[in-house]
Amino acid sequence: MKKSLFATLIMLMPLISFSQSAIEFTVGAGATIIDIEKLVELDENTGASATDWAVTNIGISGQYFFTSFGNVAFGGELMYQYLYWYSVRIPYAPNPLYREYDISTFRITPIFRFGGSNALNFDLGPEFNFSDGLSIGVLASANYNIAISDKIDIPLKFRVDFMNLIVVAVPVSINAGVRIKL
Repeated sequence: MKKSLFATLIMLMPLISFSQSAIEFTVGAGATIIDIEKLVELDENTGASATDWAVTNIGISGQYFFTSFGNVAFGGELMYQYLYWYSVRIPYAPNPLYREYDISTFRITPIFRFGGSNALNFDLGPEFNFSDGLSIGVLASANYNIAISDKIDIPLKFRVDFMNLIVVAVPVSINAGVRIKL
């Protein structure tokens, strides 16, 4: 009974929130910090080596904030992010094999935003990354909102995601978009 009551209260939180709710859409680009050679060593056949790679990341996200308490807002995020690509040379007699990999993730993140509706605020939350299985990560973001009107802002974000894949990957990006207060 207690679990059912708790679940019901959690689902009703958006209806009894103490502040305006908001939707944000952002796009971003940056670089993914990752040790490609260590990744190949752990994930490929013995003797395989990385031949080429690019660590540019591109992402698109939607966030919904449905409640706040004082200076802390709570919401969630859905995001798709292309992380990096690399190619591998695998020794195979008489001719070596070559493979290319494109790595991306779809993530779901519950977010705590500190600073409320101020121009400067910070996001923090656990990430659930779905790429080749589930991996856990952490989002940390510093945000600056430029007010266009009472209902519309332009958020600018410096974002860092810590992801535990085969090796640790850290996408760092600059994001911009639109925030609509409902």
